[in-house]
Amino acid sequence: MLKQKDINILKEQLLDRKNHLIEETISSKDIIKELLNEKSYDDMDYAEISTDSHNLNILRDKQLQEIIEIDIALKKIQDGTYGTCEMCDEQIGLKRLRIKPHARFCIDCRPEYERSLKSSGSLMK
Repeated sequence: MLKQKDINILKEQLLDRKNHLIEETISSKDIIKELLNEKSYDDMDYAEISTDSHNLNILRDKQLQEIIEIDIALKKIQDGTYGTCEMCDEQIGLKRLRIKPHARFCIDCRPEYERSLKSSGSLMK
């Protein structure tokens, strides 16, 4: 069982990470706008602008997904269910939560979850 002290520390980490990601997504959005407004003088310029904006969109999507997962973890803290694996209902180890405070699965269930996502065609961390 997680101690309240550990939960409070992890909550602060989640909030700090969320704020950082929000800043990054806003910055990415602005950079993407700038790239799309840039003039391309030849096919190479166009290809580079397209690739850069595509890569930034992928990064931004991952950042937004992480924000969603952080919000889920924060809701679980509020509900008193934080730190419980969504597959086996066992406690997620403190060591794992310190590394990934928005983890939804214990270390044993995580590979099974990833396999199920791969077989369904989508991979969400």
